[in-house]
Amino acid sequence: MTRSPFPAFLFAFAFALLANDWLPAQTVQLADGRVLLADVESADGDGLRVKRLDNGGQLDLRWSHLSTASALQWKKKFDLVGDSQDELTVRVHEVEFVRDGGKRTLIGRVTDQGADVITVMVKGVPNRVPRAELRAIRTVDAPVTQVLTRQEFYDEQLAARQPGTEADKHVLFAEELIKVRDYDHATEHLAKAKELGSKNPAHVDALMARLERFKAAAKELKALEEIQACRSRGDLGSFEKGHKLVAQYEKDFPAATSKLKAEFETEKKRFAEARTRYLKGMVAEKWRGSVQMVAEKAISNPSLTLQGARDYAQSKMTDDIIARLVTVLRLDAEEIKTLWAARKDVPLGKRTEHYSYGVGSWVLGDTAIFKDTAAGKEADKQKEQKSEPAAGNDPQMERFAKLLKQALERRRQSVQAQGNEDAEQTDEDWWREAERNERIGWLRAFYAEFGGQMVVTFATTSPCISCYGEGTVPEIGGDGKMTRNGCFLCHKTKSMRSFRAY
Repeated sequence: MTRSPFPAFLFAFAFALLANDWLPAQTVQLADGRVLLADVESADGDGLRVKRLDNGGQLDLRWSHLSTASALQWKKKFDLVGDSQDELTVRVHEVEFVRDGGKRTLIGRVTDQGADVITVMVKGVPNRVPRAELRAIRTVDAPVTQVLTRQEFYDEQLAARQPGTEADKHVLFAEELIKVRDYDHATEHLAKAKELGSKNPAHVDALMARLERFKAAAKELKALEEIQACRSRGDLGSFEKGHKLVAQYEKDFPAATSKLKAEFETEKKRFAEARTRYLKGMVAEKWRGSVQMVAEKAISNPSLTLQGARDYAQSKMTDDIIARLVTVLRLDAEEIKTLWAARKDVPLGKRTEHYSYGVGSWVLGDTAIFKDTAAGKEADKQKEQKSEPAAGNDPQMERFAKLLKQALERRRQSVQAQGNEDAEQTDEDWWREAERNERIGWLRAFYAEFGGQMVVTFATTSPCISCYGEGTVPEIGGDGKMTRNGCFLCHKTKSMRSFRAY
């Protein structure tokens, strides 16, 4: 993992809290053991979005950036893994080491720490890690089925619980064993509870009936567990696989003969909800990213005119974006359209991006440039604050200065060629002469605002870098006198338009 950008004092404060056995409700433990104090805003199959408490900024953390225990904790809170009725966890060790140049992790029980080698037991199999390769050992919570065999879990819990002659202890123990699918031992303890006289015999009978169904439907249960596993993993590939498994389950185990119909219907609903929630965010993210890529492809056509770019953005560009998403996400076009339309239902779907027309803003016209901005109300304030930018090494300033020189040179050449000092650059002239990145940015912004698919949340303007918002620039005329002519960069519109949209 790359070096963390979080302030050291934040982690120091977090560790102080840990030392005092108290933690705020929202803490995130990173994979290297450090703790981040933050407000967790959302989570999906890829990771978390958090708001930092030190400066209010947002961070996107992948699940691999978090410790196993922390990742499991937050996945449970956002229903991205099975809840407490589906999965038990156990306190074990997360051993991090480096081998063949890559970071590796083992989650199990450290059973021996020798001078040169440590042994990590994972589901009954010993794994030896040389101390020279060892990087860290952390205590974490992990799913029982990931680190222990059923027999190991049973032996540990039997020694810890010692149900003896207390019927209800046997019942509680059996319920835990069912969660790790140890049905044989669970049956034994339910029978013992019945023999000892449980206070709730109806509950015991219901559990025993449920176990019999599970045993009689072993193949069906295995298929159901595979669907649950896909939901728990919560990534694109797993949801794709799980979607196929649901269809196969319905084919292999029709409702009329299914022994686990109720369990399947419950899991089918949970899987569909988790998949839809995940894909809403994924489609939104991939759609916004595809705007750039599709725009780049369109601009690569040298015959594309400005009017052609406008027409493309308002007609075929959406179809090309959807076609790309069909390939990337392996979903059909209609489902992509439905998910995109519902993207506002999830935090990732409403994540905005910045769009700007740059120096090509002037081709929109004054009305479009200032639409839904505060520039009109703040015109006087902007005029008072207007001043020439200080010289420096800002790449943006250098780029605009270059564009200004090019614009002035175009005017000079136009005057020489036409003998007309009032010659004006047309919008198609600008498009033809603009740099590739300028045209891509313009098409991307035009689609976001006028393509009929995205929602603008905030629009603003900035003064032209040439005329500083005046619309005209001073020039020395042929008679040697100073005059003010229309700015060739903004074409008297004074401003450049940008906005945020999702």
